[in-house]
Amino acid sequence: MPNIKVTLWREYTEAAREIPGMLLGEADAGDGSAAACAVRFSEQGARKVDLADPVDVRTGADPGLAVRQLSLVRELTGIGMPVQWSLECDDDFPVALLQHLYPPSAVLQRDGDAARRWRDAYRFGSLLYRKGPGFIHVRDARTTGATRLTLGRRTHLDAVGALDQGAPHESVSPAIANGFRKHRLVVEIGPFLWWLPYRLHRWPDTRG
Repeated sequence: MPNIKVTLWREYTEAAREIPGMLLGEADAGDGSAAACAVRFSEQGARKVDLADPVDVRTGADPGLAVRQLSLVRELTGIGMPVQWSLECDDDFPVALLQHLYPPSAVLQRDGDAARRWRDAYRFGSLLYRKGPGFIHVRDARTTGATRLTLGRRTHLDAVGALDQGAPHESVSPAIANGFRKHRLVVEIGPFLWWLPYRLHRWPDTRG
């Protein structure tokens, strides 16, 4: 299984990279869950994470690696950590489904304006979920207003657990998968379905 190499920085601004001591070092995010890696990097003092390799979701690329990379980007986004990364995708890939994630520096597809639109559309907390005893509450503010969805059936909770790090389509029932697609909560990457929302333990204050 390919490793996910990252570079950790003590500050998130480009100017800070020139200051001695701001480079925290390189790390491997390939071991453990993406959520655990994100927390570990934060506890080590990182304030920005650079992915060494592009996230490649094109046909013929390694979909397993891509969902692991995207899981890391999602979890870093969820804790408010800036991420330096780039996305390589086919022209028909639904880039808009990922625009709740920290914006990449580049989106390599025919549409040369995709990265700029992503930066313009990005708002922290636009697609997240909170987990309670026996339920998951999803808040989706990617479009005008905010919609909320509560998942309380065991089959739905198990499906979220399976798809959180990406799983083959057949891991969940077609009815559940189609329901998640309808609500734009998953994206297809090769043979995998991947859960889009990131988890927050406290809701962001969206007033004002």
